[in-house]
This record gives sequence, structure tokens and C-alpha cells, in this order.
Amino acid sequence: MTNVTAISSRAAKVATKAPPKPRSRRPATTRSPAPPRTQRLCAAAVLAVALVLTCLSLTHLAEGTRLVTGCDAPSAFAMAVGIDLSFIVIEISILNAANRTRQDVARFAVPAIIGTLILSAAMNALSFSKHSQGLMIYPAICLGLAIPALIYCLTRTGAALWRIEK
Repeated sequence: MTNVTAISSRAAKVATKAPPKPRSRRPATTRSPAPPRTQRLCAAAVLAVALVLTCLSLTHLAEGTRLVTGCDAPSAFAMAVGIDLSFIVIEISILNAANRTRQDVARFAVPAIIGTLILSAAMNALSFSKHSQGLMIYPAICLGLAIPALIYCLTRTGAALWRIEK
């Protein structure tokens, strides 16, 4: 009988033992920031991809402008540069504006960015779809619409990474 009592008291001790507490993870905010050089290298890589996509967009935007207006190639390319580079430069200006002037700059800049993004996306979609046939026209249009959005996102990301907090 003493063996049964010993076993049951041991089982009771095991059963009442509290489960181990899960190890707490460090919050994501305590992660040490990347060194400035690494951050700048990441920014340069992101901005390099944005530059390649901008070159692609410029050629398709110029082609779309020629299709719509019938203008000569230099005029179409100048218009493409004006449209695509406008939203890039304006967005970088907003990101780098001083806190007290950012709201004044954004009041005029945000509608310009939206307008140039829409125009660029439409002309890119037109140019991409020109060379497609059948059902492949829909993915071509989606690609044309995505290019300016990618340029915008990459430019914002690269510019934000380039700024090093002190």
C-alpha cells in the first residue's frame, strides 16, 4: 500500500507542476538599425531598379504619346520625360521638405503626382497593349499599369532608406 501512496503522491506532484512559461520574444522595435553604409547600399540598389524601370517607362510612355498625338519622336520623348520624372522629383521633394513647409508643398504636389501617375500608367498600358493580341492584351495592360506604380513605390522606399537618422 505504501507503494500506491507513493506513486499517487508523485503523480499529484507531476500533475500540479506548472507548465514552463514561453520565452518572450524581443519586440521588433528593439532591433538594432542597419549601419549607415549598409542602409545606403540598400537604398542605392532600390533606386537602381527604379532607374531601370523609369527607362522602360520612358520608352513606352513616348510610344504611347506618339500613338495618341501623332507627334515626332523627340517631342514624344520630351513629354515622357516631363511626365515620368515630374512625379519622381516631386515625391522626393515632399520627402525632403522641412516639416514646416511639407504641408504647403504637398498641397500642390500630391495632385500633380496623382495626375502624372495616372497619365503615365495609361500611356504605358496603351503602348504595352499595342503589341499584344487576343487575351494577352489584358496582362499587357496590367504590366503597363504596374510600371509607374512600381517606380513610385521604389522611389519612396529608396529615398526613405537614403535618409540616415542621427
